[in-house]
Amino acid sequence: MKRLFVLSSMLLMIFATSWTAAADTVKLTGVGNTVWSGVYAGPYSATLNGASISMVCVSFDRHVSVNQTWQAAVNPLTASGVANGLYGAQANALLKYQQAAWLFDQMGVQPNQAGEIHGAIWNIFNPVATPDTNGSNAWLSVAQNQNFTNYDFSKFRILTPADRSVNGPQENLTTVPEPATMFLLGTGLAGVAGAARRRSKARRSSEEM
Repeated sequence: MKRLFVLSSMLLMIFATSWTAAADTVKLTGVGNTVWSGVYAGPYSATLNGASISMVCVSFDRHVSVNQTWQAAVNPLTASGVANGLYGAQANALLKYQQAAWLFDQMGVQPNQAGEIHGAIWNIFNPVATPDTNGSNAWLSVAQNQNFTNYDFSKFRILTPADRSVNGPQENLTTVPEPATMFLLGTGLAGVAGAARRRSKARRSSEEM
């Protein structure tokens, strides 16, 4: 049991390290069919260091194209992580990123509202450049009135482009596997390793007979 705990802990550390590397490669692979105010709304399909992810951009005034690749820093949605974001200097920056992350979650709950929800996300950080619709304004109001005291933001990561100039790529939000999922993966691998040891032991015993 102790070995299982140690192995699971090691796996969690490996996953955490892989998602918080200083320089990572993001590639936009698809934008779907949702169009809002003349632009494609998320969630978008992408890869992070070759692994498939779903993400949503928070930068209405910056642009990328399908199959474009860029370098980004991966930061957690915490006060220190937000400080490194493109919009970390804005007033109430942590709250704004939390609102955007909560709205990202709502895309999965109400996919038919993805365009209006994404409009609300863009409006959080770029209120001047982002168009307004009744739907996006309604979602923005809902997000601004949420109480996030008990909301778990640990699964979110901010993908901040290395090129922070006005012509640089968009900043995006994505999620990582839930800790419970990673634990199950760890216990599964531990089970495979245990089975392999038992087979090896049985084989040695048969050879000695």
